[in-house]
Amino acid sequence: MNEGQRTIVSLRHWLEYTDVERVLAECLADVGGIERFVHPGQTVVVKPNLTGDAAASSGGTTHIELVEALLRQVQHCHPSRIVVAEGNGFFGATLESAFLHGGWREMAARMGVELYNLDGGPYLEVMLDHPHYPYPLPFSKLVLEADVFITVPCLKTHISADYTVALKNSFCLTPQWKRSEIHSQYLLEEALTDLVRVRRPDLSVVDGWDGAEGVAGGIGFDHPAGARVMLVGADPVAVDLVSREVMEQTAPTRYLRWAIEDGLGVGDLNAIEICGAPLGECRRRFMSPTEEISQAMPQLTLRDQRACSGCRCLATTALWRFQSQRMLHPLQVVVGGRGELPHLDGQVVVLGDCAKPFAALGTYLEGCPPKAEAVMSALENTKCFCHQCREIVRVILPDLPAGLLAHLQVAASGAQVHVGDQARRDRWRLILLVGNCMQHYAQVNAERAALFGLDPERDMAWVQGCPPEEAAVREAVQRLEARLAVAVH
Repeated sequence: MNEGQRTIVSLRHWLEYTDVERVLAECLADVGGIERFVHPGQTVVVKPNLTGDAAASSGGTTHIELVEALLRQVQHCHPSRIVVAEGNGFFGATLESAFLHGGWREMAARMGVELYNLDGGPYLEVMLDHPHYPYPLPFSKLVLEADVFITVPCLKTHISADYTVALKNSFCLTPQWKRSEIHSQYLLEEALTDLVRVRRPDLSVVDGWDGAEGVAGGIGFDHPAGARVMLVGADPVAVDLVSREVMEQTAPTRYLRWAIEDGLGVGDLNAIEICGAPLGECRRRFMSPTEEISQAMPQLTLRDQRACSGCRCLATTALWRFQSQRMLHPLQVVVGGRGELPHLDGQVVVLGDCAKPFAALGTYLEGCPPKAEAVMSALENTKCFCHQCREIVRVILPDLPAGLLAHLQVAASGAQVHVGDQARRDRWRLILLVGNCMQHYAQVNAERAALFGLDPERDMAWVQGCPPEEAAVREAVQRLEARLAVAVH
């Protein structure tokens, strides 16, 4: 965007759900009409946000009725091809395994449009000049080559990215295996910025009927927010800025700043013309991920002294991994370096270069942000969290044969305990999860097993208990060893 350029974002009340077609039409009219974006003979890709298998009523999934209303608008422009494209952990890698719930197949048949599983590819590998993400990104060939790309996200807060609206909805344009790798590298914001640089959405239509607050993102949808708004704009940065104002999320977010610096959109709220309803009438404060974590872990205090998302999201993501474990002692984590802190009792962990003024309060980790492994290690070393299941695993591991250890990945007490050399190299591996606190990890692995060539019934074992009996863990290991014998022969 050129300096001083203005853009329009339509923001309208959506107070009656059945008014979806009227509200959408008014929003589109505010930004110049659908004819401004779609022309006869073009290929149009519409990407909703179908996170996990969440119901639309959770606020975490785009409402099918909004997409259908949008498709009717698009069809008026007589494109040659309309594709509804999405990929998520529940879809697998084929069209046959995707869009099974929520009426999407019936809607596509009714409207005469295609469905497309983004996780099935094909992808083109892209390496940008001066990238934020330092590795090649496989990018959907369909979206890269489409004439028109319309993104239809929800209003949501996000534990790993502060918030998720138009910019973040492009994450599924790289496949699930790569998304998992990006998360494991703690380079989500870097990848998000570059994905939008590869292909910027031509139009963003935001489903704000509910929206999801709290941890939200791709993790939890227990708090539909009831925002009752719709936003539409051609500029995804401007749409995100206005969406954050609606949700009253003002914390500094790096990938939004990088998108502005990279010229992907207007980054000054004063240069955005908001049409429809006044912003002040549409604000509905969303609970932040930090606030939900504090509710779930009463002995934890996360003190955010105006940190950017680098340290804040690293801290929240790391702490959420402990949320199923029993806390044995109170813990205080400090990010950011502005203002003054009260006297802090008990265990204290201070994260990031900005927080250096508070380094003397406890364990200090430098970096912008610090290394994720160092943060996890520092939290572990506080001894504030239960490790009983991990101790059981460490007793058992020395007894296992080398062949099994090579293919085995083990996690217990909320953390990875062992990854064999063969398991690191191959997507296929055997997975052992120990303890009740591994429930979420077990669910995620089961959902995404097919994408990694795993059978959750045979290649994974989750031993429940707090802690489980050692004999039960050894029995699970024997089942996995028998599975390995079959697999290698």
